[in-house]
Amino acid sequence: MTAEADLRSQAREWLVLLNSGQASAADRAAAERWRQTSAEHASALAEVERLWALLGQVERPAAIVQAMPRPKRRWPLPLATAACLLLALWLTPPGWHADVRTQAGEVREVRLDDGSVLQLNGATSLDWNANVDGERRVRLYRGQADFQVAADVAHPFIIEAGEARIRVTGTRFDVNLLGNQVLLAVSEGHVQVSDADGRERAVQAGEQVAWLGGRLQSLQPLDAARALAWQRGRLVFRDRPLPEVFEELQRQQTQQVLFLDAAARELKVTGVFALNDPQAVLRAIETALPVKLTRLPGVLLVSSDG
Repeated sequence: MTAEADLRSQAREWLVLLNSGQASAADRAAAERWRQTSAEHASALAEVERLWALLGQVERPAAIVQAMPRPKRRWPLPLATAACLLLALWLTPPGWHADVRTQAGEVREVRLDDGSVLQLNGATSLDWNANVDGERRVRLYRGQADFQVAADVAHPFIIEAGEARIRVTGTRFDVNLLGNQVLLAVSEGHVQVSDADGRERAVQAGEQVAWLGGRLQSLQPLDAARALAWQRGRLVFRDRPLPEVFEELQRQQTQQVLFLDAAARELKVTGVFALNDPQAVLRAIETALPVKLTRLPGVLLVSSDG
């Protein structure tokens, strides 16, 4: 997810909360502070408001510019309809037009014409070009893939994922594009990586590195039990923030997720689950964490409970 898309996502969540009938004066004040953080924040919120107005389902919320208390009420059906329309219009997955795609819950092996083998996690999309100026190129739009790259020194294999750039001639590694971060886990050989600011680094087998907000982070020992768990049919979470957990789950189910408050975003999850049973994760979250999950058609609303 780009920084712009991430801002729009946050703006949608603020607007849903402000129109839910459950927003407190503190929530409205926090939304106003978020809007005033930067011109980009204000623009994202204005764009979301315009779309809501076009939907004709709800009025543009005065709550964003005035902190007036509202009586608590149940979630109105027109608002739920508007939320679903927003999701349909705005959350069309990136890379829907890509050469290679998997559906949510689908894990598939793909053999490229250069002999490389890719294993794709659910809800993954990428483009493949066999020869671009003497290079083999992959553009990963979303999702996660394990790459077994066929050796060819004369034709480097280049992967672009967000702001991350990965260059190899033949090796095995996993690339996970999750929200505004990219995680590279190298299991064989070595990989050259760089970011948009020109930082470069060599990553060896048994190491992993992340890009956060497009910037390369420091090298870490490979946590194969977590980073590669999906290849063994598992989801492994170790003190993972709840938004990241739901991002992982969206690779296994089509339901979209909206957070209604910051407190829910700060909760963390630890556990091991079957990859093909995302409902087990939801049950565990509801049981172990102080959250409320509200299920609407195609949408899951997440809010703190008490």
